[in-house]
Amino acid sequence: MLDVIAIGEVLIDFTPADPTARGNEQFECNPGGAPANVAVSLSQLGVKTAFVSKVGEDRFGSLLHETLLRSGVDVSGLSFTNEANTTLAFVHLDDKGDRSFSFYRKPGADTLLSPQDVPLDRIESCRLFHFGSLSMTHEPARSATRTAVVKAKEAGAMLSYDPNIRFSLWETTESAKQNILWGMKYADILKISEEELSFITGINDIEKGSLALQQQFGITVIVVTLAEKGCYYRLPAHEGYIPGFSVKAVDTTGAGDAFMGCLLFKLLEGGIPLHQITQDQINNALTFANAGGALVTTRKGALQSMPTTDEINKLMESKQLNQDSWRPGFHFSPPSHWLNDPNGLVYYEGEYHLFYQYHPFSTKWGPMHWGHAISPDLIHWQHEPIALFPDEHGAIFSGCCVVDWNNSSGLFNGSHGLVAIFTHADTDPESGQPRQRQSLAYSSDKGRTWHKYAGNPVLAEPGLIDFRDPKVFWHSKSKRWIMAIVAGDHVRFYGSENLREWSLTGEFGQMEGSHDGVWECPDLFELPIDDTGKTKWVLIISIGDNPACPEGSRTQYFIGDFDGQTFINDHAADHVMWLDYGRDNYAGVTWSDIPEQDGRRVMIGWMSNWKYANDTPTESWRGSMTLPRALSLTSREEGVVLIQMPVREIEQLRNESMSWSDVKVTPKTPFTRKISHDLLEIEADMDIGSTDEVHIIMKSTGESETVVGYDPVRQWLFIDRTKSGRHEFHSSFSSKHGAPMAQENGKIKIHIWLDRNAVEVYGNEGLVVLTDQIFPDAPMDTISIQVKSGQVILDSLRMDTLRSIHISKNLTEQTSRRADV
Repeated sequence: MLDVIAIGEVLIDFTPADPTARGNEQFECNPGGAPANVAVSLSQLGVKTAFVSKVGEDRFGSLLHETLLRSGVDVSGLSFTNEANTTLAFVHLDDKGDRSFSFYRKPGADTLLSPQDVPLDRIESCRLFHFGSLSMTHEPARSATRTAVVKAKEAGAMLSYDPNIRFSLWETTESAKQNILWGMKYADILKISEEELSFITGINDIEKGSLALQQQFGITVIVVTLAEKGCYYRLPAHEGYIPGFSVKAVDTTGAGDAFMGCLLFKLLEGGIPLHQITQDQINNALTFANAGGALVTTRKGALQSMPTTDEINKLMESKQLNQDSWRPGFHFSPPSHWLNDPNGLVYYEGEYHLFYQYHPFSTKWGPMHWGHAISPDLIHWQHEPIALFPDEHGAIFSGCCVVDWNNSSGLFNGSHGLVAIFTHADTDPESGQPRQRQSLAYSSDKGRTWHKYAGNPVLAEPGLIDFRDPKVFWHSKSKRWIMAIVAGDHVRFYGSENLREWSLTGEFGQMEGSHDGVWECPDLFELPIDDTGKTKWVLIISIGDNPACPEGSRTQYFIGDFDGQTFINDHAADHVMWLDYGRDNYAGVTWSDIPEQDGRRVMIGWMSNWKYANDTPTESWRGSMTLPRALSLTSREEGVVLIQMPVREIEQLRNESMSWSDVKVTPKTPFTRKISHDLLEIEADMDIGSTDEVHIIMKSTGESETVVGYDPVRQWLFIDRTKSGRHEFHSSFSSKHGAPMAQENGKIKIHIWLDRNAVEVYGNEGLVVLTDQIFPDAPMDTISIQVKSGQVILDSLRMDTLRSIHISKNLTEQTSRRADV
């Protein structure tokens, strides 16, 4: 029994070769044709295949017959004719390997395939039948193809379809569309390019166009190929993007056919009915297919360039190694593609939710979605389907989530659930200016599926271009919801009884604090001061990048009071307090609805900087989060200040522990230890004594080293990443920076968390914090503590190796279950 029968065109591709000595253009003769390529691709992977077509009684026809036979394809359905020559196609390649065609097919032998040439008895017994549209451009091949397709459908075979539009081969574009649509009615599996999808549906949006096809034709598996970017897929229950593979392309001919062959191979290998395919299975199949398609582009020709399973697996393994070299072991990172601001942080029924700004189509910022992950402990995260997609109101910018316990919104039929309040960002059709408005979505199933509110947007201020990042909380004293939202250079406060209707109550900040950049991502909450029984309100504001400021994007905070209407600052207008003195902590916000018995206010930030966020050297993913931090207030001589330390749950990652006490460090006797693990926690209590600077040096097996240091003269805690590894991607990355930190009775405490891509430093129990990304050339293998002069006493020193948080093994799992109302 045959596994797969393919029907359609088979031809000779004349591919550009090196010019002659006189500079004349030359072409190589390469067998090809989309359905033939698919058959060979499957055969190369071990699938029993047959091919049905017609070739001319010429040298080219014989070459095609011999090549298919050598490739393991059953050619008993390949017939010869003397009524026309074998079809020829001259392929023209640009600098990127992309191609265009000139066809010699007037007529071609493949168009003369008749219904009588089709082995219907064999088609009745195959598992899968594959066809395209180019065998329907002319009669009698059109009738032959349709007869075979109908027979395969009646026999219960799976049908895969690749329109593979070549407009020059059709009499009219309308004829092309009608015949292509005919094939859609029979397809179980459809592979279509972005351009073809737009032509067929008239819709430029991939997600909406594929949905239209699914709804109209009931196609079970739709895959939209996106060249080197990968592909998008849609199944009845879920959809998603799968990233491509970066290779040096020389000829893209046959890439889509290899992709199709590899996908069909994986679907057949699984042996599972298409409607039962899981997210993991489709993700794995499409990753394999992306790799197969990429490999074909690295060599000329199509049919004879189809890859083997070993070649595909080797490319996949290589990508896994490359993309994981800086993949953090205990910081949250996306499964693939781009991540920035944390959004929608909420605790609900035993689960911490982390939503985040996500671009599933690129590793650079673009049309924003809400990615989603869930954790029982703030440390171990399970990637969930994309929660919110762009829609008719625009992209999904930052926002928050709250638990509507009393159904004040009226969205939960007397029960309770989650409400997301976020910024819709688009362009005003009348003015052409950017437009930002606030909208709602809600979930009744613990955040697994989300419904857009039918009345979106719920808040708009037409006079404000920058109007975004709502943070909402329930204010018990005034018995209403409060929204803090930024408007370029200040915060605006709104009140609401039902989360749907909002009124302005106050403003703060136009002349207060730092205005080095646009204000973003506000948060407002109340915290106790030590054990005094008193409280203060904390207002957090992130500040966008300013080219004139070397620090780039960063975050400030204010201490004061909130009267239910607006925020009142305790300090002078020009007083600035920074949340983090490193380069890579931005857009941090806190979780809502953590139970009162827990008592904590927990924050997480985006661990990057807008100066270079789009350029950091990771490949298939970009962006990660800081450690979750518990926030508290303490009173010092300079006033009430914020303290932050990683949440206690991080301690569960501790593995092997080493400790020392009363260690004297001098220029001649540095403290040095070799380590064999690249995830590390270091805690040092130091008696500074008489020294200039003390350095904690974390060195890789290569040449990279990152230094955490303290200067007792300046009383300055710093990070030096000038030699920390890759830095050429931006001139601002290589830097030494820090913050004032006073000694306490001649002593300091430094607590470090070292990950593969970052270092977080907490001085004096979290009074001073620095967070930096690093990209070392190799894993860290040596920790040393050194001084240039004088001595330092290590009262205590502890090092713990840390276990990885073991994020999802399938790094491409990012799909969606969504329902818009």
